Amino acid sequence: MTLYEVRKNMVWHLENIRFLHPPDDFTGTFSNEKMQARHKERQKHKINDILSRLESEKHPVKAMRILDPREYIQFLRNNIDLFRQANLLEETVLSLFYRKNTPFALVGSYEVWKSLFECCDPEKIYLVGKPFPYKTITAYRGSATGIAKGLNWTVNKQEVAWILERWQDKSLGGGTVFGLEITRDDILVYTEKDKRQEVILRTDIAETREPTIISSL
Repeated sequence: MTLYEVRKNMVWHLENIRFLHPPDDFTGTFSNEKMQARHKERQKHKINDILSRLESEKHPVKAMRILDPREYIQFLRNNIDLFRQANLLEETVLSLFYRKNTPFALVGSYEVWKSLFECCDPEKIYLVGKPFPYKTITAYRGSATGIAKGLNWTVNKQEVAWILERWQDKSLGGGTVFGLEITRDDILVYTEKDKRQEVILRTDIAETREPTIISSL
């Protein structure tokens, strides 16, 4: 990780941020000393450019997007109070979570996502989504490793039916599908986008409710 000098006018906390990733961050060495020196100088220039842009940007989300996407979560965690003050915390957490996560595949650390959702205001994050249209409904999630605990679940039975059929063919992978009866009080947010209809459970519900294994609908 390349070190940098803290700038006087920098409002963002940049601890544990990696400014360059391959191919810009080449950790090997060149056999030619001149090429090695030129590479180091280019790295320094790129980092200084990133720092200058961060220094002049006051909007949390725009500042975050100056960095490599792999650093977004760390930047958010470093600057969570600034996102909260800008009334952007809940929307940003949800947006980052849904970049890659689905009810059938967790990307990233469960504990990190749990901590981020617990930092959100329950009323504000609920308003980021849509009104929950059910009094009670079965939500579903799947796990290739058989782990039932998870934050996002789907209420779209067509999606679940497709996964159940796909996972019957072990050459296409496989896993376990779980079902859980939920109400409005059990969720943080309900979202609809394209054919996705998903909920994020409250973390205490995700960790204490015992779902059932589903083999068919």
